[in-house]
Amino acid sequence: MGEFRGDPAGTSAIARLLASSALAIPAELLRWYRDLGLRDEELVLILHLLYMRQWEDTVFPTYGELSRRMSASEDQIAAMIQRLIGLDLMALDHRLDEHTGTWQDGYDLSPLFRKLARLWLERNVEELPRPWVTADAAGRLLRKFEEEFGRPLTSIEIEQLIHWLDEDAYPEWMIQEALREAVLSGTLSLRYMDRVLLEWQRKNIRSLKELQAHRQQFQQRKKSGSEAKGIGRGSNAGDEKEHSPKKSKYDAFYRLYRKERPE
Repeated sequence: MGEFRGDPAGTSAIARLLASSALAIPAELLRWYRDLGLRDEELVLILHLLYMRQWEDTVFPTYGELSRRMSASEDQIAAMIQRLIGLDLMALDHRLDEHTGTWQDGYDLSPLFRKLARLWLERNVEELPRPWVTADAAGRLLRKFEEEFGRPLTSIEIEQLIHWLDEDAYPEWMIQEALREAVLSGTLSLRYMDRVLLEWQRKNIRSLKELQAHRQQFQQRKKSGSEAKGIGRGSNAGDEKEHSPKKSKYDAFYRLYRKERPE
């Protein structure tokens, strides 16, 4: 065992071998994974999937296989994969294996790399068509929504977020303001927020300044309505007090009672 004292010659060779077998991943994935809405444990899961595909030719590992490599249960692995699919960062693939001639299932990470590419373009090219910004905005909104909800969003809720950005073309600031409205009203519901966004769209609100003006007008109308209602109630109450039929009826009764009662 004497030759292994200090730094034996074999250590450097093994170190070089380990370095040369490093996993090939884009540096941007480590830099921007949070901007895509990924959590730390989900990034580790993706790294395992990439390693198993590149080094073990395994494209569809089981939850159990992944769980044995991570400090996460099979249920947690399943929840992470479901969330990644909901974020459109992963897809389930079903393709024909050219070598075996059989159909094979697998996890497809190409959506992740497409969004990563869009993020790179957004940050390196000055003018881009609007669809490129969706991935970055979705990541920021997802973190904000999960903070306010106090829980991870479901895949359906994530799809709704992406739909607002992609299909409805609501700007990011407007979705954040709709979330603010929901928090202030105590109605943390995406259905409620969808109605709010639709209402703002109908009123042709295009900027935060216009939204603030809309809110001020609403508060003024609400205040004016309350004051008018209060004045109306006050005058009616006075009239009722002075001309109440019930009071007149009993007054007449007591007058009659006193008149007919013997002294």
